[in-house]
Amino acid sequence: MYRITRRNFYKLLGRLNIYLQPRQQFSIKAGYHHATRAENFDDTSGRTNEWQRSVYELAATLAQKHNMASVLDVGCGSAYKLITMFSQYQLTGIETEPAYSFLNKKYPGHKWLLFDNVKPAELHHDLVICSDVIEHIKNPDEMMNFLAAVNFRYLVISTPERDAVRGKSDYGPPENTAHYREWNKEEFKNYVSQWFTISEHHVFDDKSIAQAIVCVKR
Repeated sequence: MYRITRRNFYKLLGRLNIYLQPRQQFSIKAGYHHATRAENFDDTSGRTNEWQRSVYELAATLAQKHNMASVLDVGCGSAYKLITMFSQYQLTGIETEPAYSFLNKKYPGHKWLLFDNVKPAELHHDLVICSDVIEHIKNPDEMMNFLAAVNFRYLVISTPERDAVRGKSDYGPPENTAHYREWNKEEFKNYVSQWFTISEHHVFDDKSIAQAIVCVKR
């Protein structure tokens, strides 16, 4: 409730927020208020296929088109979409606890890695998926550096499109208490392009209203 109250107040202030938050952070507009803390998000508690489905369908089309053999999902959550939509590929998922233990118990026949133990430069995969993870990370630069160190052919990275979800007059912090921040399409393109070359950028009119970028290494 406190976060929603703050968000509504900042929305009333409009462009005056620039005086409170004068600089861009992570390519997000000046005046936007990033959350200072976020709740831990557990994607294993009963969720299956209702969120980010369009992102995974885009990734599946890409994998088929380019005859890929291996898929890495960074922040795979319950891994339901990964298991059901990419069963013909060599699969690897990366998660933190408690999701890591959940995955090993539920899907013991697949490869799961604990994020804290992973050395990204040792990973080699045709396709990397990072779906709606980055908004949960306090310092997203660290996640982008991690992804850039992985050896891959294509990366699909997604996050909610703020303007479509909240409106163009939103100045944060996110209503979702598990998010530190949210990007609009232009901001996310500018942010991701600091690390990768962008080949496609989509905004999906589905339940999650996700935007997804397909990119390659520079």
